Amino acid sequence: MKAVVIYAHPNPVSFVAAVVTVVEEELLNKGAEVRIKDLYGMNFNPVLGEDDFRGYHTGNLPEDVKQEQEDIAWADLVVMIAPVWWYSVPAMLKGYIDRVFSLGFAYEYTSNGPRGMLNGKKALLITTSGADEKTAKATGMLDAIEDSLVKGLFGFSGFAEYRYKNLFAVPTVSDADRKQMLIQTRELIRTYSE
Repeated sequence: MKAVVIYAHPNPVSFVAAVVTVVEEELLNKGAEVRIKDLYGMNFNPVLGEDDFRGYHTGNLPEDVKQEQEDIAWADLVVMIAPVWWYSVPAMLKGYIDRVFSLGFAYEYTSNGPRGMLNGKKALLITTSGADEKTAKATGMLDAIEDSLVKGLFGFSGFAEYRYKNLFAVPTVSDADRKQMLIQTRELIRTYSE
């Protein structure tokens, strides 16, 4: 298995970083080849610009987009990990999605409507939130992410299988609870990456 792990958090010692470490360890334990994409560490430019649009239509993509698309095309499994800020992921990850999952790569328009092009791949979105599960459900936060990112990105792009997992109330739970979340994440990767 080949896996790309894309994550967005500006703090290298955040709980998100701990989740990334567990995901990478478990993928490597399963014999996967893993490429880690720390978007903040890479100084990835998240701003979709004129050069991007021109490149999508001419095939002359900016080098950073071309590299990321090559890595996504290479992968059997794409894992995205980020905190939830304002009912979505950080702008850094959203900008990555805007630039990399583009027309002609992730999807195309046909006479029958849009068609996803990333067929046969699996995807997993793991988020962390300050909200507890009851609040996240009651406010519609989980539905917003499910619609915009899980179905709207992975479903629209043609992924064969995709899943979403949120880790709740991360800043306010105990260290023991956070350790349990990491154990759950390890088990998720163990079973989902088969």
